[in-house]
Amino acid sequence: MIDAYEGLIPEYISQEEFFRFGLEKSIYIPDEKVKKEWDALKQKLASNKPLFIRGVKDSLTNQLFYDFYAKVMENQHVKKDPSNTQSPTKIMETLSGYKKSKDLRNYQLASIFSRSRNVLAFNAPWNIVYIPNMIDPLLGPDARGDMALQYKEVFQKHCYEKFKPYIQEFNDMITNVHFLRNKDQYLNALYDNGMQDREIVSRFETILEEEFAPIRF
Repeated sequence: MIDAYEGLIPEYISQEEFFRFGLEKSIYIPDEKVKKEWDALKQKLASNKPLFIRGVKDSLTNQLFYDFYAKVMENQHVKKDPSNTQSPTKIMETLSGYKKSKDLRNYQLASIFSRSRNVLAFNAPWNIVYIPNMIDPLLGPDARGDMALQYKEVFQKHCYEKFKPYIQEFNDMITNVHFLRNKDQYLNALYDNGMQDREIVSRFETILEEEFAPIRF
Protein backbone atom coordinates (compact mmCIF):
# COMPACT_ATOMS: atom_id res chain seq x y z
CA MET A 1 0.00 0.00 0.00
CA ILE A 2 1.43 3.38 -1.05
CA ASP A 3 0.49 6.28 1.24
CA ALA A 4 1.15 9.76 -0.18
CA TYR A 5 1.57 11.21 3.30
CA GLU A 6 4.22 8.64 4.11
CA GLY A 7 6.10 9.90 1.04
CA LEU A 8 6.32 13.30 2.67
CA ILE A 9 6.71 12.19 6.26
CA PRO A 10 9.26 11.49 7.65
CA GLU A 11 11.50 11.92 4.58
CA TYR A 12 11.03 15.71 4.44
CA ILE A 13 9.41 16.51 7.78
CA SER A 14 8.94 14.42 10.91
CA GLN A 15 5.49 13.18 11.79
CA GLU A 16 5.79 14.90 15.16
CA GLU A 17 6.47 18.26 13.46
CA PHE A 18 3.62 17.77 11.00
CA PHE A 19 1.18 16.92 13.78
CA ARG A 20 2.38 19.90 15.82
CA PHE A 21 1.82 22.13 12.79
CA GLY A 22 -1.76 20.86 12.50
CA LEU A 23 -2.55 21.49 16.15
CA GLU A 24 -0.88 24.91 16.39
CA LYS A 25 -2.12 26.33 13.09
CA SER A 26 -5.73 25.29 13.58
CA ILE A 27 -7.91 28.22 14.63
CA TYR A 28 -10.09 27.65 17.68
CA ILE A 29 -12.79 29.86 19.18
CA PRO A 30 -11.44 31.63 22.30
CA ASP A 31 -12.51 30.02 25.57
CA GLU A 32 -14.41 33.01 26.94
CA LYS A 33 -16.50 33.12 23.77
CA VAL A 34 -16.99 29.35 23.84
CA LYS A 35 -18.47 29.59 27.33
CA LYS A 36 -20.85 32.40 26.43
CA GLU A 37 -22.04 30.74 23.20
CA TRP A 38 -22.41 27.32 24.83
CA ASP A 39 -24.60 28.79 27.57
CA ALA A 40 -26.66 30.60 24.93
CA LEU A 41 -27.07 27.38 22.92
CA LYS A 42 -28.38 25.46 25.92
CA GLN A 43 -30.82 28.27 26.63
CA LYS A 44 -32.05 28.31 23.01
CA LEU A 45 -32.71 24.58 23.15
CA ALA A 46 -34.55 24.81 26.46
CA SER A 47 -36.55 27.87 25.31
CA ASN A 48 -37.81 26.21 22.12
CA LYS A 49 -35.85 28.57 19.86
CA PRO A 50 -35.00 27.66 16.23
CA LEU A 51 -31.89 25.49 15.91
CA PHE A 52 -30.37 23.46 13.09
CA ILE A 53 -28.91 20.02 12.51
CA ARG A 54 -27.21 18.49 9.48
CA GLY A 55 -29.77 16.58 7.46
CA VAL A 56 -29.65 13.10 5.98
CA LYS A 57 -30.68 12.17 2.45
CA ASP A 58 -33.76 10.31 3.65
CA SER A 59 -36.54 12.83 4.36
CA LEU A 60 -38.39 10.33 6.59
CA THR A 61 -35.33 9.98 8.82
CA ASN A 62 -35.01 13.75 8.98
CA GLN A 63 -38.63 13.93 10.12
CA LEU A 64 -37.95 11.36 12.82
CA PHE A 65 -35.17 13.58 14.13
CA TYR A 66 -37.47 16.61 14.18
CA ASP A 67 -40.08 14.56 16.02
CA PHE A 68 -37.45 13.26 18.45
CA TYR A 69 -36.36 16.76 19.38
CA ALA A 70 -39.96 17.89 19.74
CA LYS A 71 -40.99 15.04 22.03
CA VAL A 72 -37.82 14.14 23.91
CA MET A 73 -36.06 17.51 24.16
CA GLU A 74 -39.22 19.64 23.92
CA ASN A 75 -38.01 21.82 21.07
CA GLN A 76 -40.38 21.98 18.09
CA HIS A 77 -38.11 24.23 16.04
CA VAL A 78 -35.15 21.99 15.18
CA LYS A 79 -34.77 21.79 11.40
CA LYS A 80 -32.27 20.85 8.71
CA ASP A 81 -29.51 23.38 8.15
CA PRO A 82 -30.17 24.97 4.72
CA SER A 83 -26.66 24.23 3.44
CA ASN A 84 -25.62 21.65 6.08
CA THR A 85 -22.86 24.07 7.14
CA GLN A 86 -24.61 27.44 7.46
CA SER A 87 -25.07 27.41 11.24
CA PRO A 88 -21.54 26.29 12.27
CA THR A 89 -20.03 28.59 9.63
CA LYS A 90 -21.87 31.59 11.03
CA ILE A 91 -20.88 30.67 14.58
CA MET A 92 -17.22 30.26 13.63
CA GLU A 93 -17.05 33.48 11.62
CA THR A 94 -18.73 35.50 14.35
CA LEU A 95 -16.76 34.14 17.31
CA SER A 96 -13.34 33.68 15.72
CA GLY A 97 -13.40 36.95 13.78
CA TYR A 98 -12.23 35.19 10.61
CA LYS A 99 -14.08 34.55 7.35
CA LYS A 100 -12.64 32.04 4.90
CA SER A 101 -13.36 34.14 1.84
CA LYS A 102 -12.01 37.33 3.40
CA ASP A 103 -9.42 36.64 6.09
CA LEU A 104 -8.18 33.10 5.50
CA ARG A 105 -6.66 31.18 2.64
CA ASN A 106 -6.28 27.38 2.44
CA TYR A 107 -8.33 26.71 5.56
CA GLN A 108 -11.35 24.44 6.02
CA LEU A 109 -14.16 24.50 8.53
CA ALA A 110 -14.24 21.20 10.41
CA SER A 111 -16.28 19.49 13.09
CA ILE A 112 -13.96 18.10 15.77
CA PHE A 113 -16.12 15.30 17.14
CA SER A 114 -18.78 15.04 14.38
CA ARG A 115 -22.29 14.27 15.75
CA SER A 116 -23.82 16.70 13.27
CA ARG A 117 -27.40 15.40 13.80
CA ASN A 118 -27.06 16.13 17.49
CA VAL A 119 -28.42 19.65 17.87
CA LEU A 120 -26.06 20.44 20.74
CA ALA A 121 -22.90 19.12 19.10
CA PHE A 122 -23.65 20.57 15.65
CA ASN A 123 -23.94 24.09 17.07
CA ALA A 124 -21.42 23.78 19.91
CA PRO A 125 -18.60 26.34 19.69
CA TRP A 126 -16.22 23.77 21.18
CA ASN A 127 -16.91 21.42 18.26
CA ILE A 128 -16.02 23.84 15.44
CA VAL A 129 -12.55 24.70 14.16
CA TYR A 130 -10.70 26.02 11.13
CA ILE A 131 -7.99 23.58 10.03
CA PRO A 132 -5.26 23.99 7.36
CA ASN A 133 -6.31 22.39 4.07
CA MET A 134 -3.34 20.03 4.09
CA ILE A 135 -4.57 18.58 7.39
CA ASP A 136 -8.15 18.07 6.21
CA PRO A 137 -7.50 14.70 4.46
CA LEU A 138 -6.37 13.27 7.79
CA LEU A 139 -9.67 14.16 9.47
CA GLY A 140 -12.29 13.66 6.77
CA PRO A 141 -14.76 10.76 6.79
CA ASP A 142 -12.86 9.12 3.93
CA ALA A 143 -9.46 9.34 5.65
CA ARG A 144 -7.60 6.02 5.68
CA GLY A 145 -4.27 4.75 6.91
CA ASP A 146 -2.32 4.68 10.16
CA MET A 147 -1.30 8.33 9.98
CA ALA A 148 -4.88 9.52 9.61
CA LEU A 149 -5.96 7.42 12.58
CA GLN A 150 -3.05 8.65 14.68
CA TYR A 151 -3.59 12.32 13.86
CA LYS A 152 -7.33 12.13 14.47
CA GLU A 153 -6.68 10.68 17.92
CA VAL A 154 -4.01 13.31 18.73
CA PHE A 155 -6.23 16.13 17.44
CA GLN A 156 -9.35 15.04 19.27
CA LYS A 157 -7.47 14.46 22.52
CA HIS A 158 -5.95 17.93 22.21
CA CYS A 159 -9.39 19.48 21.67
CA TYR A 160 -10.94 17.40 24.43
CA GLU A 161 -8.44 18.76 26.94
CA LYS A 162 -8.85 22.28 25.56
CA PHE A 163 -12.63 22.26 25.94
CA LYS A 164 -13.01 19.62 28.64
CA PRO A 165 -15.51 21.38 30.97
CA TYR A 166 -18.01 21.94 28.13
CA ILE A 167 -17.61 18.45 26.70
CA GLN A 168 -18.11 16.89 30.12
CA GLU A 169 -21.29 18.92 30.54
CA PHE A 170 -22.45 17.72 27.11
CA ASN A 171 -21.74 14.13 28.18
CA ASP A 172 -23.68 14.62 31.41
CA MET A 173 -26.68 15.95 29.48
CA ILE A 174 -26.89 13.00 27.10
CA THR A 175 -26.23 10.34 29.74
CA ASN A 176 -28.75 11.76 32.20
CA VAL A 177 -31.13 9.05 33.42
CA HIS A 178 -34.21 11.13 32.61
CA PHE A 179 -33.01 11.82 29.07
CA LEU A 180 -32.06 8.19 28.42
CA ARG A 181 -35.44 6.98 29.67
CA ASN A 182 -37.30 9.40 27.40
CA LYS A 183 -35.12 8.46 24.44
CA ASP A 184 -35.81 4.76 24.96
CA GLN A 185 -39.52 5.40 25.34
CA TYR A 186 -39.55 7.35 22.09
CA LEU A 187 -37.79 4.55 20.21
CA ASN A 188 -40.05 1.87 21.71
CA ALA A 189 -43.11 3.86 20.64
CA LEU A 190 -41.79 4.02 17.08
CA TYR A 191 -41.35 0.25 16.96
CA ASP A 192 -44.83 -0.26 18.41
CA ASN A 193 -46.37 2.06 15.83
CA GLY A 194 -47.64 -0.11 12.99
CA MET A 195 -47.58 2.91 10.66
CA GLN A 196 -43.80 3.18 10.85
CA ASP A 197 -41.49 1.19 8.56
CA ARG A 198 -39.37 -0.90 10.96
CA GLU A 199 -36.36 -0.79 8.64
CA ILE A 200 -36.42 3.01 8.67
CA VAL A 201 -36.89 3.04 12.44
CA SER A 202 -33.96 0.65 12.87
CA ARG A 203 -31.73 2.83 10.69
CA PHE A 204 -32.82 5.90 12.61
CA GLU A 205 -32.04 4.21 15.93
CA THR A 206 -28.52 3.35 14.75
CA ILE A 207 -27.84 6.95 13.71
CA LEU A 208 -29.42 8.32 16.89
CA GLU A 209 -27.24 6.16 19.13
CA GLU A 210 -24.11 7.30 17.28
CA GLU A 211 -25.14 10.95 17.46
CA PHE A 212 -25.86 10.78 21.18
CA ALA A 213 -22.81 8.78 22.18
CA PRO A 214 -20.73 10.62 24.80
CA ILE A 215 -17.29 11.91 23.85
CA ARG A 216 -14.69 9.90 25.77
CA PHE A 217 -10.90 9.74 25.94
